[in-house]
Amino acid sequence: MHWQLPRSIAGSHQLAPLLTKGHTVKMYNSPSGSNPKKVRMYCAEKGIDLELAHVSFGKEEHRSDNFKSTINSLARLPVLELDDGTMIAESVAICRYLEELHPEPPLFGNTPLERAQVEMWSRRMEMEVTVNISNILRHTSPFFATTVVQVPEFADASRKTALQRFEWLNDELGDKTYLLGDRLTFADINGYAGFVMMSQVELEFDPKLTNLIRWYDNLASRPSAEA
Repeated sequence: MHWQLPRSIAGSHQLAPLLTKGHTVKMYNSPSGSNPKKVRMYCAEKGIDLELAHVSFGKEEHRSDNFKSTINSLARLPVLELDDGTMIAESVAICRYLEELHPEPPLFGNTPLERAQVEMWSRRMEMEVTVNISNILRHTSPFFATTVVQVPEFADASRKTALQRFEWLNDELGDKTYLLGDRLTFADINGYAGFVMMSQVELEFDPKLTNLIRWYDNLASRPSAEA
């Protein structure tokens, strides 16, 4: 099977090509997944030109024997392929690898304290907030029916928890522009990409959550959100 290479991540600004020897060749990607979006948005913010190989979720190409045997045995996206054949899976691991190659502008923090804070908020967004949206989708969508033992009651409970966490996050944000203040970090990207699944599970922000809505709209207005 040959994966399509339709485009690279591009924008109006000058992009920095990745070093090729021992470094990146391409990323296996799907435009509909929240995890690939994290990497695309991160690269757009960093000005990294990353070649994308399109893998169709609709055709279940990621579940094919070829994909699982040569790219990712867990049948998940994204996956970064290096020119020596090394595969790096998991969106956060990919972004950390790219941060080492392209440290400016820093999106994982400059100091030990900043890096710890980015990690703290990144994990909070995944483990306390957006995981609930993912659980609703995984336990209700026919797409996951063959790979997950779906429990409708768990989806209902996750919906209630998601709404509670939205209120918590709204309070934590206060009047801040981003999670760590006035500067965008990977934690914001990580959270925003998870929220894009909301439309798939008919979940919305309560209009009273003005801090959360302001934060979300600010992320959505950035050019990188279109990546």
